[in-house]
Amino acid sequence: MTATLTERYVHDTIRRLPVDARDDVRRELEGSIADAVEARVERGAAPAEAERLALEDLGDPAALASGFADRPLTLIGPRFFLLWWRMLKLLLWSVTPLAGAGVAIGHAVAADPVGTIIAEAIVVMISVIMHLFFWTTVVFAILDRSGARVTTRWTVDRLPEAPERQGGVVDAVASVVVLALVAGAVLWDRFRGFAFLEDAWSSVLSAELWPWWIGGLFAIMLAEAVFVLVRATRGAWTRGLAVVRTALAVVFVSWMATVLGRGILLAPEIGAALSGIGVGPEVMRILAILLAAGVAVGAVASVVQAWNGVRRGR
Repeated sequence: MTATLTERYVHDTIRRLPVDARDDVRRELEGSIADAVEARVERGAAPAEAERLALEDLGDPAALASGFADRPLTLIGPRFFLLWWRMLKLLLWSVTPLAGAGVAIGHAVAADPVGTIIAEAIVVMISVIMHLFFWTTVVFAILDRSGARVTTRWTVDRLPEAPERQGGVVDAVASVVVLALVAGAVLWDRFRGFAFLEDAWSSVLSAELWPWWIGGLFAIMLAEAVFVLVRATRGAWTRGLAVVRTALAVVFVSWMATVLGRGILLAPEIGAALSGIGVGPEVMRILAILLAAGVAVGAVASVVQAWNGVRRGR
């Protein structure tokens, strides 16, 4: 005997439920379907058409069964979604660049070609992103399915600072003062020296940097000082300010990378003094790579902050 549409629908629904709940759900579902069919027949629909329409209104049996069993069909439900998303963003923004920088530094120390360094860093970062997405989602899916409770409670202390209050005049003045102090230190090193070698003060920075390389550095610092003051007067990030921030970061990183790559940052006397205490060329090369990596990370962080400010302002 061929089963009716109602029997097939009820069977497909209750087979997804625990055994001890099936009889109750069967009775409830059959009664609801019968009432819906009867109401349509009274309005003039044919019995077969009324049955079909009533079942289609109930929807997919799998979705209906999830409601009876209180099992959501989402991988991560609303209880944990925001926590999952915040954790994932934190891991992506912290672990991924650190992994890429670590690999790049390792290959740079091994004196691998630039192409190899970039390719290996990109491959590792892509792999890290995939693993972070997968394992973070798995952990939160298990927490959601296990019925774990969220113990953290939202408070007003978590509210972000208003965009117009970020980057105030005090911060801008402090940045300009720091830039002025750095410029003064460079001039002091040139004319008086910071290193006391062989009963005399000697410059730490190489004389090869003067005048053009130091002139370029002073131009970058002056542009940075003007930028932070303009940024303070605007009160919020704009697309134009973010573009200028990106350009300044690229120029400064290029300046530092070129100086370090040519080996003209430190004076020869400083290199000889470091060699005398056991700091050989290989150690100096590693320190230069670490310095370049630190400058690059700081520049990327400033650019990300700028564009994130533009996004929040919108």
